[in-house]
Amino acid sequence: MADAAQAPSGTRWIGDTSWATWLTIQVARIPNTARSRAAERERAGVKEPATGLLRSDDADFRAAARKVAASAPRQFGRLDEVILRGRFVLRGDDIATLDELVHEAVRIAAHGFARPGSSASDIAALDARLVYAEDFLKRREGEIARRRYARGLLSGVILTFVALGVIAGGGAAVITLWRGGPIPPEQADALRDVLVAVGAGAAGACVSVLLRMHKLNDLPIEVAAGGAARYRIFLGWFFAAAVVFLLKSGILAATVFVIPDGRVESWFFWGSVGFLAGFNERWATNLISRSPRDGAETPPATGKASGAATSPAGGSADGHET
Repeated sequence: MADAAQAPSGTRWIGDTSWATWLTIQVARIPNTARSRAAERERAGVKEPATGLLRSDDADFRAAARKVAASAPRQFGRLDEVILRGRFVLRGDDIATLDELVHEAVRIAAHGFARPGSSASDIAALDARLVYAEDFLKRREGEIARRRYARGLLSGVILTFVALGVIAGGGAAVITLWRGGPIPPEQADALRDVLVAVGAGAAGACVSVLLRMHKLNDLPIEVAAGGAARYRIFLGWFFAAAVVFLLKSGILAATVFVIPDGRVESWFFWGSVGFLAGFNERWATNLISRSPRDGAETPPATGKASGAATSPAGGSADGHET
């Protein structure tokens, strides 16, 4: 009671420890906890060396694998490819599940082939298990690839915000120093139009990537490697900026587009143009490479060109773009 009476006013106690001391201890534990979690993630991410079915440590399984390899070499080769591909792509529980699927298929097939007079039903059963293992691998590989694409899109969006801030700040600073005074309204609008178009180009690239991911059921992991989603967003930036410069310079404005005069309408116009440029690189490249006379003159349809079929993607039947 005497010690409690001598405690400073406003200080709470947890057993024999004050709140301040307890909070200090918890804060000191944060780095150690972070290092422990990082070590656990590193251990979980370590992959076992890729070894074939005939190099298993289990002698009984190696004998079963040899029997299957001799009786059904085509199916065994595909199972070996599945297990090697799985060790390259999958991690953790997914690898364990795929290993069990493949190993069980080999054991059951070896047991069937060991019987005298094994029939084609054993081959059919092995084919069915092989198809199931391949479907599992493709499904999980597609999910992992989509997650990597999503992380790439997120990092691309973050970089877009950073780039827009750098362009806005750098552009305003350069114009101010160049003129030695405040930015005129027309130059501020031009800078705003570039920012809107670049941001819309990144949004169009994101939508394009998401739609492509939705259409691809079996997405290989190599497609999502190396920051492919970020590169697609960067292309959206550059295509949108190129279209803005071409239209602002008047090269395409007279024959392709009519730029609105109002500030609000101009904002929506450049946002739409930037989105289209980022969403469809073919549209942007065709627009950039178009001659000013293409919008005013129509070449005569004579000879072979008049009979060429046009594909839905905007190219001719022989593979050349129109």
